[in-house]
Amino acid sequence: MNRWLALLLACVALGVVVAGCGNSDDDGGDSSDAQKTKQGSSGGGGGGGSGSAGGAQVSMEGIKFNPASVTVKAGDKVTWTNKDSVGHDVTGDNFKSGDSGGLQNGDTFSHTFDKKGKFDYVCTVHPGMTGSVTVK
Repeated sequence: MNRWLALLLACVALGVVVAGCGNSDDDGGDSSDAQKTKQGSSGGGGGGGSGSAGGAQVSMEGIKFNPASVTVKAGDKVTWTNKDSVGHDVTGDNFKSGDSGGLQNGDTFSHTFDKKGKFDYVCTVHPGMTGSVTVK
């Protein structure tokens, strides 16, 4: 009986891992600049708020997105940087940084938002870790 329970639990755990994998297109099919940069490569830094240079920076620290919401113009890029010691990801309805927990300390992910609207996102590893991008 214990073997069956262990097998069942292993199958459920594998299903959860597989469900977190995958990739989808950007917001609505417009051209996008979604990229993941590994630690040590050039990429956006942390920080917050909307940037005057045509984009915004969001850090992942303390199991939170900081800032939790940013406002950019259509065509601007948002860059997320993991400053935590644990893995995170950035997953929205039409954009995803990659595998669940795939952004390790120092990694960055960038996405260009071409359409106006509000785009909510989460870290699938930490479901209470949420944020949003408003595109004007």
